[in-house]
Amino acid sequence: MATIIPINGKWRATVRKKQGGKLVLNKTKTFDSKKLAEDWAKRLEVKVQDDGGLKSVQDTMSTRGVLVSTLIQKYMDYVEAVKPLGETKKNVLKVLRDSTLGQKTATGLKAQDLIDYCMERHDLYGNGPATLYQYVGYFRQVFAIAPSAWGIAVTTTAIDEAKPVLTHLGLIGQGNERDRRLEGDEYQRLLEWFTEYDRGRAREVEMLPVFRFAVALPLRRGEICGISRRHLDIKKRTVIIKDRKDPKKKIGNDQEVPLLGEAWDIVQAQLAGRAEGDKEERIFPYNVTTVSAVFQRAVESLGIEDLHFHDLRHEGTSRLFEAGYSIEEVALVTGHKNWNTLRRYTQLRPASLHHKPAAANLGGTPVAPLESKRAVGIKRKVWIVKTPDGYLHPLEDGMGYVESEGEAWGWLTADEAQDALEGEGGAGELLRVLMPVS
Repeated sequence: MATIIPINGKWRATVRKKQGGKLVLNKTKTFDSKKLAEDWAKRLEVKVQDDGGLKSVQDTMSTRGVLVSTLIQKYMDYVEAVKPLGETKKNVLKVLRDSTLGQKTATGLKAQDLIDYCMERHDLYGNGPATLYQYVGYFRQVFAIAPSAWGIAVTTTAIDEAKPVLTHLGLIGQGNERDRRLEGDEYQRLLEWFTEYDRGRAREVEMLPVFRFAVALPLRRGEICGISRRHLDIKKRTVIIKDRKDPKKKIGNDQEVPLLGEAWDIVQAQLAGRAEGDKEERIFPYNVTTVSAVFQRAVESLGIEDLHFHDLRHEGTSRLFEAGYSIEEVALVTGHKNWNTLRRYTQLRPASLHHKPAAANLGGTPVAPLESKRAVGIKRKVWIVKTPDGYLHPLEDGMGYVESEGEAWGWLTADEAQDALEGEGGAGELLRVLMPVS
């Protein structure tokens, strides 16, 4: 079954196997010595004696030459046939597919390839640890499901070997939550810049109303640019936001949002400024990428440091709290279903507390604090999701991973936890644990 022949100073081993008169295996490999060639041939002959071992070898051979880009596209098609990929995940997978990594063979991928790619993203595009952690996590999911979903014999070994090095170099990690708000006269300076831009340089976007609206009503940029006049309720002063981002279910997650304060006036002005016969449905009919690009141009022109368009959501959310709205009322606007997630957006300024109605009662007669009736140290059973990349924890723009069980997100039902796991590729397990009630 095995033949060993000398060729150009080396030794070539060939192992063939037939079943029912048909050749089912023909595998060849070249070695520096005859002994190495004989040892390899003997190991392979033993492995292919049973059908399971034969199939494993055949699968590996059929995978040879398959590009990483092909694997990624196969993953995208496979998942989207069942449910839509989130916009962030889809964009990351497209970038990976079209990158230098995509041109590697799936079986030939090495840890160094992934390390080099992450260093390149960091150096050329300024990607931080949290962003690259997400890239690596999505990349690993492709390789994790390939054997069981499509019978393609690839492993996550190269990715798993790269992760400790990337962590040590500080290229991947959880990152810090942003708490940037507008400071000093930044709001006024940006107003003036956008006024001038809209007057003389605006081409694809009028930024002044977009900027004012983003601060007045803390929505995501995609939600702002997607607001449709057919979803406005003039009597109630509300709008339906379609398919709001959610870690478990985005499609069909439509929510009615009140257009508070200046937000309503801005919408009315946008509609009033339309030319007769204008059939554009969107209130702000602009490309989200263009909005971010113009905003970035503004802050750079004004010398404002470390301010992103998404930070306006922090600003607007905090202003609602400063105006006296409760956390459940603010959640109606922001779309947060878990109030603990919303707490990180609550960047209140101490001076704002003077304007709350309760401030009038402070002084004169002391106000006795309410006695808490709640017991301390309460725990309850919840479901957490453990994956090869860590424990799942929902983030504002998708799903993240934490290292320890204590930091994991707790779902109240197994169905919710299973939905979250399937949304990340399905590689992992559900665990029932006790967690403190916050």
